[in-house]
Amino acid sequence: MSELLNYLPATVRVPDILTDYESREIILPDPSFFLSIFFLFPDHLLFLSERTSLRLQFFCNSLGRKKEEGHAYSLPLFTTTEESETSRMPLSFSPPMSCRFSNHGEFVPESFDSISCSACFYFIFMLVKPYSERYRTELCADTSGVLICPIGSDDSECNCSQPSNVFNIPDFAINSSLITPLHRLELDPPLPFQFDLVVQDCCSAARYCCRSTLAKHKQYADATCPATWDGWNCFERSNPGTVSKQCPNYIYGGHAKDADGVAVQKCTEMGWKKHELGWREHTDYTGCTSNKGAEAKMIVGLLTYSASVIFLVPAVIMLMWLRPIRCQPMFILHRHLLLSCLAYGFFYLVNVALFVISDAPLSAQIYANHIFCRLLFSIQLRYLRLTNFSWMLAEAVYLWRLLYTAQHTSEDETQKTYKIICWGVPGVITAVYMILRGFNDDVGLCWIENSSVAWVEWMIFAPSLLIMGEMRL
Repeated sequence: MSELLNYLPATVRVPDILTDYESREIILPDPSFFLSIFFLFPDHLLFLSERTSLRLQFFCNSLGRKKEEGHAYSLPLFTTTEESETSRMPLSFSPPMSCRFSNHGEFVPESFDSISCSACFYFIFMLVKPYSERYRTELCADTSGVLICPIGSDDSECNCSQPSNVFNIPDFAINSSLITPLHRLELDPPLPFQFDLVVQDCCSAARYCCRSTLAKHKQYADATCPATWDGWNCFERSNPGTVSKQCPNYIYGGHAKDADGVAVQKCTEMGWKKHELGWREHTDYTGCTSNKGAEAKMIVGLLTYSASVIFLVPAVIMLMWLRPIRCQPMFILHRHLLLSCLAYGFFYLVNVALFVISDAPLSAQIYANHIFCRLLFSIQLRYLRLTNFSWMLAEAVYLWRLLYTAQHTSEDETQKTYKIICWGVPGVITAVYMILRGFNDDVGLCWIENSSVAWVEWMIFAPSLLIMGEMRL
C-alpha cells in the first residue's frame, strides 16, 4: 500500500484512501506530469489519470472475476472523456503478495501471521496428552485464532464467534478484539510457566518466514515446490529432492533441544510430498523426537542406579541387624551414608519411571511443571545430594576426632547430633531453595535443570563445595 504514496507529490495528502471500502472521488491539484497509474489490490482498484483536475476513483468489488491461474486481472485502461479512444490498452497485474501455509492455503501477510501463530500453539501444546483428550481444539476459519473448549461443550457456546473461547497472541492476531490473549488461557493440568513466550518464538519465526519468502518470491521461478511454512519450519522453493531443516527449540516447549536433530521434507515432481495416509503435505519430524545422547545417558543411569540399589539393600540390612556392629558409632554413621545413597538411587528410578521414559504415566506433569514432580526432583537432586555430602563429612569428622583428639563420641551424641545436622540441615536448605526458586525462577521441566538465577542455585552448590573442601583438609 505504501507504493501509492511514493508516486504522489509531497503536497498531496490522501487520508484514509486505503482503509475505506466505499467508492469516492477526490479532486487533487493539477500535477501535469502524472501518467495513468493503476494499483491493484485483492478487492479494489485505484487509478490516477492526467487531466486539468486529477480525479482519483476508488473502485470496489466491480472489477470482474479474478483468473484462477496466476491470480491476475486483465482489464481495459480507464480513461476520462477528454482522452482519446486510441489510448485504451489492456493491463495485466501481478498477484498480491501472499504467504503459503502448508495444507491451509495462501494468505496475505497479516492473515498469515494470525493463523500461523494460533497454529504454533495448537501444534506445540494441544496435540499432546492430556490436552488432546480433554479439550476440543481447532483453528478458526477466519484466521483470528485457535478455538479451545472442554470436550462435550455445546456448539452454540463453543464456536469462533465467541472471543472468550478463541485465543491468540495479540501482536500477531489479525483482530485483537476477536480473541482472548493467549497468556490468559488456563487449562487442566496447567500449561508450562510462560508458555506464551515459547509460542511467541514460533510466531516470530513464522512471520520472518513470510516476509523473507515474499522478498524472494521471484527467485527459483521454475522450482517445482513452492516456498512454504509447514507450521514449525520455513522451507524455501525447491526442486525435486530432500530438504532438511534443524529442529527448532520451541517444538519441545522451549526446554530441550537435540542440536543434531533435523526435520525432513521431500520435494517430488508433483510438489511437496503428501502423507502416505492422506492428501496433506507432510514433514518428517521423527529426527527431532530421538535424542540418542540423552537415551544413552538414561540407560546408563538406570543400569548403574539399579545395581546400586540392589547391592545397597543387603549392606544396609547387615549394618542394622548384625549385633557386633550395629551399635558402634562408626558403623552407625556409615549406615546412614548408605541409606542416603540408597534413597538417591531409589528416587532416581522412581522419577524416571513416573516422568521420563516413553509412555510414563505422569509425563504430562513434566511439561506442566507440576508441583508434585518439582517436589520429587527437588528431593532427589537437591536434598539427597546434600545428605550424601553431609554424611560423608560426618564420617570424616568422626575419624578426625578419633585419630587426632582421641575423643570418642557417645552413642547418644552419634544418634542425635549427626542426625540433626546431616538429615535436618539439608532439609532446611532444600525447603528455602524451593521457596526462593518458586518466587524467582518457577520455570523449567520440574526443576530438573539448574535455575537460571545463579544465586538461587548456589544455595545447593556452595554447601556441597564447602563440604568437599573440608574433607580434603
